[in-house]
Amino acid sequence: MAKKVSKKRNVQAKRQTNWVLIGGVIVVGVIGLFALLFLSLQTPTAVESLSLETYCQDNPGNCPAKGAEDAPVTIVEIADFGCPHCRDFNVQTEPLIDQQYIETGQVRYLALPFALSPATMPAANAGLCAAEQGRYFEFSAAMFAGFEEPDARERSGFLRAGAIAGLDTDSFTACMDQAKYNNILQDNISAAQSAGVSSTPNFFINGQHVEGAMPFAAFQQQIDALLGS
Repeated sequence: MAKKVSKKRNVQAKRQTNWVLIGGVIVVGVIGLFALLFLSLQTPTAVESLSLETYCQDNPGNCPAKGAEDAPVTIVEIADFGCPHCRDFNVQTEPLIDQQYIETGQVRYLALPFALSPATMPAANAGLCAAEQGRYFEFSAAMFAGFEEPDARERSGFLRAGAIAGLDTDSFTACMDQAKYNNILQDNISAAQSAGVSSTPNFFINGQHVEGAMPFAAFQQQIDALLGS
């Protein structure tokens, strides 16, 4: 009789142990689920933008820059030379930001050349070739000013923009024809996509993501808030 009681106790003990294990697994699973939900609800913008800004700072050859290095506000622009909204921003808004904030030492401006498709890779490559001569922004302005020209995103259009930007034609042409910066452009594209960029134009202003060709007033409001003015 004692043996039967002992066996029953062993069975009960095993059942209790199993329930303890099952309960422990459930508790761990619930904690893990809440942890995942918590992380998914966090706003990624600041981390992403700072990462992209750091990418440009760590790879200065990938991101042409203008403005004071110690400026309190940094803007990273991601644009495509075939994007009409990028044209609108660069023709209408960027000159005002340049005049009011960049030339006065309040904003450091980093351009991250980007291509939404293989069709605009040659234009982005030409932009980095212009950057070799320290005239990326002059080339960019010429490209967007001639955006409607039939050959704007062809070799002849790049050469025309390069001439307007004051580039040395021989070195610019050699760089452009070698597609010298295609690998760097792939790095730029990967970095931008990792930061959540899937369209152009996109901007990161001191860790804050701004998407689209917003009017100057929208940029002014955000920059002034960061400057405390």
